[in-house]
Amino acid sequence: MDITQIKDTFVKLQSDETKNHVQAALDEGLDPVEILQNGIIAGLKEVGKKFEEEEYFLAELMMAGKLGEACIEIITPHLPENAGTSKGVVVLGAVEGDLHDIGYSLVATQLKLAGYDVHMLGVNIPSMQFIEKAQDYNADIIGMSAFLVTTIPNCAEVVKYLVDMNIRDKFKVIIGGAETSQEKAVSMGCDGQADNAVEAVALCDRLLGHS
Repeated sequence: MDITQIKDTFVKLQSDETKNHVQAALDEGLDPVEILQNGIIAGLKEVGKKFEEEEYFLAELMMAGKLGEACIEIITPHLPENAGTSKGVVVLGAVEGDLHDIGYSLVATQLKLAGYDVHMLGVNIPSMQFIEKAQDYNADIIGMSAFLVTTIPNCAEVVKYLVDMNIRDKFKVIIGGAETSQEKAVSMGCDGQADNAVEAVALCDRLLGHS
C-alpha cells in the first residue's frame, strides 16, 4: 500500500476507498503517523487548496471534514501516545445572540484535523463564558463566530473584558462569520479574522508560529 493512494482517494472524496486504504495500510504495518500526516492531513490540505481556488465548494469541504474524522477514528488506536501533541488549544463558539453553528462547527473540525485541541462551547455563548472557558482549558486562542450584524459587538465585548481583567495578552482572539471582516477585527482589537475554515487554520498557525 502506497500512502499517496490514501491522499489521492481522499482528495477525490472517495469515502469507502479512502477508509479501506487506511485500514489496509495499518494492516500492512505502515507507520500510523505517516498515514495520518502524509495521507489524511496532506489530502485535507489539498482539498483546502481546491476550496480556495473555487474548484471545490462548501459541500466538498464539509465532506472532507467528515471523511477526515472517520479516518482519524480508524488511525487513533494505533498512534503512539506522543503522536497527538497539540499545536495549541482553541476554545470556539458562537457569541451571545447568535444561533448559527454550521460555520463554526466546520472550523472546529478543520482545526482538529490540523492538530489543534479544540473545545466547542456551543452557540449563544455569553462573553464572560468565553473567557472563563479559555482560562479553564488554558487556551491559546479564543475563536468567536458572529453571523449577524447585531451580534458582532459581542466580540468586542470579550476583548474589552480581557483588557479590563488585565489578561488580554494571555489569549489570541479571532473572529469569523458572514458579517465579520479583517477591518472589523482590527477595530475591535482582535488578532485576526477568517472567512472560512481553511483560512481559520492558516490564521491560527500564523498566530502561534506554526507557519
